[in-house]
This record gives sequence, C-alpha cells and structure tokens, in this order.
Amino acid sequence: MSDFILAWHPEDIELNGVPITNVEHADDILSASGAPSGLQSHLNDSQCWCNNNGCITSIPKCLCQMYGPGPKILPTFHLGGHALSYARRACYLGVWFEMGTKSIWREQYKVKARKARTIANVILGLDRFVGTLPAWDARTLYMARVDPYLTAGCDVVLDIDLKGLKMLEKVQLMFLRRMLGLGARSMRAILFSETGIWPIKYRRVYLALKALCYRIELDPARPAWNALQDSLKLARSQKLCWFNDLRIELTVQLVETAMKDVRLSMEAWVDSEIESSSRVRDLLVGRLEMDNDTHRLVKKSLDFRHYLRVKTGDHRRALTRMILSGHSLAIERRRWKERGKKIVPREWRLCRFCYAYVEDPAHAMFACQHAELVEIRQVFLGELYDTLPELSGTLDPTDVLKFFRDILPRREITPLLGKLAYDVLKIFDSSPMLCVDALTPQANT
Repeated sequence: MSDFILAWHPEDIELNGVPITNVEHADDILSASGAPSGLQSHLNDSQCWCNNNGCITSIPKCLCQMYGPGPKILPTFHLGGHALSYARRACYLGVWFEMGTKSIWREQYKVKARKARTIANVILGLDRFVGTLPAWDARTLYMARVDPYLTAGCDVVLDIDLKGLKMLEKVQLMFLRRMLGLGARSMRAILFSETGIWPIKYRRVYLALKALCYRIELDPARPAWNALQDSLKLARSQKLCWFNDLRIELTVQLVETAMKDVRLSMEAWVDSEIESSSRVRDLLVGRLEMDNDTHRLVKKSLDFRHYLRVKTGDHRRALTRMILSGHSLAIERRRWKERGKKIVPREWRLCRFCYAYVEDPAHAMFACQHAELVEIRQVFLGELYDTLPELSGTLDPTDVLKFFRDILPRREITPLLGKLAYDVLKIFDSSPMLCVDALTPQANT
C-alpha cells in the first residue's frame, strides 16, 4: 500500500492547504472529495491501482455517503463497473458516521452505548458463576472492558449532543450502582466519590484534551497536525468545527491547565452534591482517607474507599448501603412515595423498635436498645476494644453519629463494622416498618 497514491482533483478536501485524497488503515481505505466528480476520479484511480497490483476490490464492502446540502437525486458512483450503494450509517476505524441527520455522530453514541451495556451485563452476571465479585475486581473489569466503549472516539466526537452523552451516562450509572449494591434512587455523586471512577462526561473531555496535547506537538508533516491547524482557521472565522466545540487556547501549557481545571471542576461538583444532600453529608462531608504514598490522612473527593475491600460480599454491601443511604431503614424509605404512601417528615421516621428516635444507621447500629441489637452490639464493641484499645469507652449514647464517623476510617475494624451492618439490617428487615399514622389520635379513631 506504500505506493497507493491518488491523483489530486480540484475539488479535493484540503487541510491547512494540504490536499487529502485518501487515508488508509491496513487495507481499509477511505477517499473523500468536495464534489461527485472528484470522488469518481479517485474511484477510477483506485481501480487502476488494483488492476496493476493484482488486487480484487470487494464491491459489497464498498459504501458511499454524502454530507451537507446535496441534490434531491443522489449521484451514482462506480468502481470497476459496479455501482456503489449508499449507506445511511457506516463505520470506519471504529467510529460511526450517519448521513441525513443533524448530528453525524448519533449512531456512534447508540452503538457504543449498546456494546458497553452488553459487556457490563456480562460482567455483572459473573456472580452466577464465580460467586460475589469483589468491588475492586468489578472496577478493574469496568476500566478494562466497559470504559473503552464509553470513551471510544472521544478525541474526535466531542459531546455537544447531550442526548448521545446521556446514553453513555445511563450505562455507567447502572454498572456502578450494581457494583456497589445500591438502588436506582441512589445519588449520582457518591457513585464516583466512593469508587474513584470519573463521571463519563468529565473523562471524555479530559481524554479529548490529552489528545489535543499530543496533536499540538506532532510533526507539521502529519495529517493530524494539519487537521488541527485547519480547525483553528475555521474557529477564527467563527465557523462550526472541532476546535470551536472544545473552546480552548492552543498551547501545551494552557491545555494542561485546562486538564487540571477539568479535574478540579469534577471534584467541586462531587463535593457540592454531597454537601447539599441530607442523605449522606453527615458521614461523608469532611471525611479523611489514609494516603498510601504519604501515610497521612487527607481529603480525597474521589477514591476507591477502603470499606469496599471487605471480602464478605453480604457484609460489604450492607456497610456500603449504611454509609451511602441505600439501606431499608425508615430515614431512607420514608422519603419515597411508594405504594400509595406519602413522604414522611424526617422527625417522624421513627425507629420501629424503640419508637423514640429517628431510625437512621447510627441509631440502628449504636443506640437502639432492642434486645437483639444490644446483643450483637456488645459482641462488636468487645472485638473493637480488643483491636483498638484506645477507643475503649468512647461510645457516647448521646452522640452516636460522632462515634460512627470516628471508627469509619479505621481499616483494622472495617470487616467487623461490615458484619455489624449486615446483622443490624437483617434484624430490621425481619420486622415491619413503623407506621407513624397508627400512633396519631386521628388514626386511632
């Protein structure tokens, strides 16, 4: 293919003044022109090259497309005496193009979202064959098999089509919720703050900027460099182009600064979502994590949290639900409208056993005086104080939330905490939730 060169035509497409008649990847060839006569000339030259080099063209695999304003009757193109068929949708090097629509990338989003969902379901279905999949392994498989589909072509296909981006976001949210054992009502921000995985819209922008850094430093003889310069010229003329969609200054330093800004913007969004949510802020706002490099407690907006490494799957899911408000306690369930039941004010979401305090994770695990709960709590505290003697006697019945926050970062007792969460939820799930209306005078009359 090194001598496959098509003759220049006056209607050919130029990038930064350099005519681009064709591009090849192995034996996959793409030729383009600004007029039907130009493309037909390239097809004729291609057939001549094949005849001279003993190659046979597979006509069924040859397709043509037309973009922009065109005639009512599409022109017919011939290759080797055969008429080529038009394809409304076509794929070249993994990127899908669609003609006749406002967004030529619409099919790209559909195909990649569908493939990502398929492989995501395969990974999530491994539980049936290998048992509960550890969260870190699920995350690894996500990054290796799902993320490539969600980010495919992001350096070319910038996310100006929000409907297409939403298709990708749905797959990501579905996978992360299933991985953590959370329901569809869970907050979005916590899916990223707890796993260290970037929201797909931020990740795609970041990778596009990274690709831009690469193209800036290319040799001027490279077609990609010329394409970037041509996009810059269009941007300066206030015309639609790739660079205008990205909207950034063109120096390596400024692009790297923009990449940092993307990260800071993402972390600020996650932090603000958590701080504004009454569901999770009590445990997550101001939380410190041990840094593996400096061995110091630091604030991390996004990170794979240590409690997700609890080996027993049931215990890990129970603790995750307690921390991220995905549990079945009244504080969470009574905020929903379900089965004809109205949303109950927070102060009325009382414990089903003691009727005295709001039924939240801290109360259920460390304060409620129900006999079964007291028994398992005493076992937990005994093991806790044996493991961490300095915590002995620190449980204050009047401020159990502080105790929960204090022991949550301690990795030595995370498995014990997971077992406690599992046992507590099991006891609560065995009894019906308290119906506050039944305690009011109106309900008794």
